[in-house]
Amino acid sequence: MKSLVFPVLVFFCAPSFAQVSIPENPDPRQEIDLLIQKYQYSKALVLLDQSDDSLSMDVLQLKGSCYLQMGNYDDAIRQFETVLKIDSTDIKALYALGQLYASNKRFLDAYACYETLIANDELNSIYYKQYGIVAVQAHAPALALANFLRAVSLNPGDIEAHTSLGEMLLDVDEYRMADSLLSIALETNSSPQLVFLLAKAQMGEHKYKDAIETTEQLMVRGDTIPAYARVLGISYFRLDQFEEALRWLNYMLENDYKADWVYFYAGICYQRMDKLDLAIIYLNRAVEEGISKNIGDYYLQLATCYEAAKDFKKAIKFYKVAYEYSKKDILLYHLACNYDVYYKDKTQAIAYFRKYLDSDDTIKLAREYSRYKLNELEFYR
Repeated sequence: MKSLVFPVLVFFCAPSFAQVSIPENPDPRQEIDLLIQKYQYSKALVLLDQSDDSLSMDVLQLKGSCYLQMGNYDDAIRQFETVLKIDSTDIKALYALGQLYASNKRFLDAYACYETLIANDELNSIYYKQYGIVAVQAHAPALALANFLRAVSLNPGDIEAHTSLGEMLLDVDEYRMADSLLSIALETNSSPQLVFLLAKAQMGEHKYKDAIETTEQLMVRGDTIPAYARVLGISYFRLDQFEEALRWLNYMLENDYKADWVYFYAGICYQRMDKLDLAIIYLNRAVEEGISKNIGDYYLQLATCYEAAKDFKKAIKFYKVAYEYSKKDILLYHLACNYDVYYKDKTQAIAYFRKYLDSDDTIKLAREYSRYKLNELEFYR
């Protein structure tokens, strides 16, 4: 029976063998495109290097793009620079190089790329926007301003350009200009980003009521984030509405935004509300959170709180520390006054009153009182 089986199998299988065609070689470009779509840039580069036209514009562009996506910026730059040697006006290469040069701090080269692009297409808002972004990175605010303004004039609906413009103006403390331009932008755009930037600009202008009203627009839907709370906390603080300020400062602390300045502002709020125990707690936390350029102010507020609480020994301690950080002459006067109240031995009080009078401080009442106390203390010694 076995001898009959094989011929039968051959008979039934033969037609299927006849229908099988030899597969054609896959198109290398399709294979490269598929690899790029799958983010397999290294494999795509291998095929691109093996290409018969490895120096063609298309291949160089693809290689540059692969290197760019992989973060190999130097290799990407070389590919796109080679493209420009073939065609100095190639848009893709110029645009890519503008970004790549900027990432490598080659700002003048980046400028040249965008200037070439603009020269060839003066009405393309994207080029002006990217030029402005690079100018911000290069700390050239005037150049950034000119390009952002051109970008938004060509495309008033570009939220990214308006946002970049607003952030740049806030960074250089041009609050009034930011307020004006953002207000105009918001007439045609309802972006929360722009509304928040406007609130920050208003706060920078000391228009605290406006800053509060603008920020509250963002919270209509119940959205609250520490960034909004920061504007509200500081604005209410500046308006001497300390209970409302504490509401937002404590919101930040409860949401793990524990910056030293938050504790400091909260401490001052409690101090102004005559809750000295809480003021001392929060001001001490401000000190604990980290040494900063404001540390002298933190110690000073601690000293004044202890003085108000009649704890003159601790007040002296923190006035001394505050003076070491800030070297403000008026602190010598406060030290003298606290030594005078706390210690029976007036030697230190006299020394600090003298040191204060020898300083350049010009506070009239403090100087007059120092002279009076110095005469009194030395008379009775």
